[in-house]
Amino acid sequence: MATGAAGGAAADILHRFGSWECSHLLIERETGKQVEEQMPPLKALRMWALYQTLPGRLLLALPPTWWVLGWQHRRLAAYANSLRSKKAIPGLIKDYAIDVSTAEKPPEAYGTLQEFFARRLRPELRPIAEPNNDAVAVMPGDSRVVVFDDVVDAHRFWIKGRAFSVRRLLGLRHDQAAPEWDNCAIAINRLAPVDCHRLHAAVSGRVSRFATHGHRFLGSEWAATHSSVNPMTENERLVMEFESDTFGPVIQVMIGAAEVGSVQPLVGEGQVVRKGDEVAVFGYGGSIMTTLFSHP
Repeated sequence: MATGAAGGAAADILHRFGSWECSHLLIERETGKQVEEQMPPLKALRMWALYQTLPGRLLLALPPTWWVLGWQHRRLAAYANSLRSKKAIPGLIKDYAIDVSTAEKPPEAYGTLQEFFARRLRPELRPIAEPNNDAVAVMPGDSRVVVFDDVVDAHRFWIKGRAFSVRRLLGLRHDQAAPEWDNCAIAINRLAPVDCHRLHAAVSGRVSRFATHGHRFLGSEWAATHSSVNPMTENERLVMEFESDTFGPVIQVMIGAAEVGSVQPLVGEGQVVRKGDEVAVFGYGGSIMTTLFSHP
């Protein structure tokens, strides 16, 4: 009962003092209706306190805060991959109202929290759009998605954190030229715990390179992406570039976030993939995927 009371109090505080900064309305594709993204109230309160208040912003400016967040990352990674974490699976399902019927196996078949988090979905539920037509790109996974024809618009309307640029996102040095990405089209996919965290190639082509950048694990929630920090350019991330005969160079950036949020590639440089093939998997935690298409 105490937990329920605390959760109710947290929810009331958020609605009184700006819950829109912690969660936000989404348009459900199947119905066209606006729905509020589900998040446990206490977690939403923590996100609001850390990213949307003056004391929280001051904490993020202190080096000890980053040490604590790094320690938390290592501790949770060890736990999520341990056998004792299996008992946390029912709680995760309840907190995020996860539809377990979409998974290829029942919840009790997963040995750890990480195994359940990285579960595969039943293949018939996510058919590949026009699988034989390489002129059609696909979404890299289940997510909340926004798409912009020009990354400048993305910065203006969606990406509010400090110091965002495509160069920073890709981890480029100041002396590295990349004019083809200055005004690229961008799709931003933000994954929640309810989603499948196996990531797929958006286009068919050859993996021309990949690299890792970043070392932080900021949150991927709305409160974090619309704060003074920028998870997309500061967090640990995997940059994977594809050479497509149809689209030219396409870059997918897989960005880990709070809690564990690491990224493990499932393909190597030089490998040829078809759109929809698995290319990476996230560790337990928040995560963001961006897909960049260069303009001719």
